[in-house]
Amino acid sequence: MSKHDEITATPVAGWAIYLRVSDEDKQTPERSFAMQRQRIDENLLRRSDVPLHREYCDLLTGTSPKRADYQEMLADGARGKFSHLALYRADRFGRDAVEGLQAATKLISSGIKIRVAHMPSLCPETPDGFFMFMLQMGMAQREVEILRERTADGMETKLREGGWPSLAPMGYLNKEILVKSNKYHRWVEIDPSYSPVIRLAWDLLLTGNYTLKQICEELGRQGYTRMDGKPWAWTDSKTGERRNARSILGRILHNPFFAGWVVSPRFGIAYGEIRGTWEPIVSSEEFERGLEILRDHDREKSRHKRHFYLLRKLLWLQLEGKLYRMYASMPRGRSQYYPYYLTHAKPNGKQIHFACKKIDEAIGEWLHGITVDPAVLTQIRKVYKLQIAVTRNVDREEKIGRLQKRIRSLRDEELRLGRMVLLGQIGEETYDQLRAEWKEKVYQAEMDLKDLEQDIERFLDDLDVALLLLSQVSTLFARLDETRRALLLQIVLKRIIVNALGEIIDYELHSPFAYLRSITLDLRTSPDGSEQVSSGALGTSGLFCDALFNNGVRLRLRRRNLLRHR
Repeated sequence: MSKHDEITATPVAGWAIYLRVSDEDKQTPERSFAMQRQRIDENLLRRSDVPLHREYCDLLTGTSPKRADYQEMLADGARGKFSHLALYRADRFGRDAVEGLQAATKLISSGIKIRVAHMPSLCPETPDGFFMFMLQMGMAQREVEILRERTADGMETKLREGGWPSLAPMGYLNKEILVKSNKYHRWVEIDPSYSPVIRLAWDLLLTGNYTLKQICEELGRQGYTRMDGKPWAWTDSKTGERRNARSILGRILHNPFFAGWVVSPRFGIAYGEIRGTWEPIVSSEEFERGLEILRDHDREKSRHKRHFYLLRKLLWLQLEGKLYRMYASMPRGRSQYYPYYLTHAKPNGKQIHFACKKIDEAIGEWLHGITVDPAVLTQIRKVYKLQIAVTRNVDREEKIGRLQKRIRSLRDEELRLGRMVLLGQIGEETYDQLRAEWKEKVYQAEMDLKDLEQDIERFLDDLDVALLLLSQVSTLFARLDETRRALLLQIVLKRIIVNALGEIIDYELHSPFAYLRSITLDLRTSPDGSEQVSSGALGTSGLFCDALFNNGVRLRLRRRNLLRHR
């Protein structure tokens, strides 16, 4: 929903139903559109006198907010076209906790009541209800992270077995065969129609007489094109300059795949460790000799030293109430290079630029202002430990007991169905139908129990590390090299905002640092730190959910490389 959407009317009494099925859910009966409609109808609509307004459906992953019906639903809600929103589960609303909670907050502030079919008593418009809704959204995002990890594990296994889980490069084809229902055997083989082009490029390189540009020209002269039909060398119709695809050719000639080797920096697989199961186009000896020729060509080039842009992707300009992203640039003049940060947009008719040195040199001193005072670390820990304690104890034990009792009852129900079939009281067709319904009830109860039994203690580790990092960020920055300084800033900061004079006037932190920083500011303004622990726990609940579910993975992956320098 656009930030410019406004409420134009009091919500008209009516239910809006939002259904979503992602790609992986399409063949799962318990998450199908039909099942979602049935549960919403049984648990919400039949128990209400409010009429049905309309239904919104999306077939797209919940990690993306760019869903047509989802955006239309938010816009209709902002215009007051319905008063109630029905969801099957919170994860149908979306699996990005921050974006989903922001959208839910806007709907609730518009007077719309959100209801969830698998937990009809949940009322997100109340403080406790919104807190539980936040947890459900956070758990949904955690499922996405787990699925991503499992996918990565499968890719690594395939690579270490000599296979290739991705799109094969130019000169090879991806092949597959159906082994059994929804199971495929996939492999890579040489493309007989195009591999000769790759081999010719290697032959020309190995003579030592051709540069990348000259190889492209020779391939074009012999009538060869790239696999997509584009030429290797051509004349620009606008400028008349001769152009070529030497960057694409360079990637091909540097790729050990063509020598039959599996290489993956992501999974730590180096050249020479694992042989691929596909047929190589060049031998390992030819590949290594070709690399040496390319290195010789590279050494002969003259080049200037590239400037390291410390604030790349972080710097924004605020001008007349609007924000403009600033990009790295190095214009040349009088045989010199001048590194700048500049806007691509042209506020007031011209681009705004600042010398990198002016802003980069101010960062070290500026970081002292956002560093957390070690004297308040104990009080900050009290706040988030209190919130976790509240999270774990909100009717948790009572709900777990009820669900365990329900699951035992459902197990007994299965035995009764079996006895009825044996005694001839029901037919097999009826049994199959009843057992399908029974399985859905068991699945739902087990999923609800699993959600409640999640142990939130593991999030304490992330918050402790984040707090430690925030308390030493200025000291760490001074000790790190330029690459790790940039990494540190990207982990902690979402953006740094400067004014028209290049002075830092504002900033935004990533989660969980924004949450921890907000607690610090609350403690600063409180005359009584112990009293503020309670109010801080309530006042930062939205940022607390963000802290738990949005950034833990990134922090765990990178903290070791930074904290060892403290």
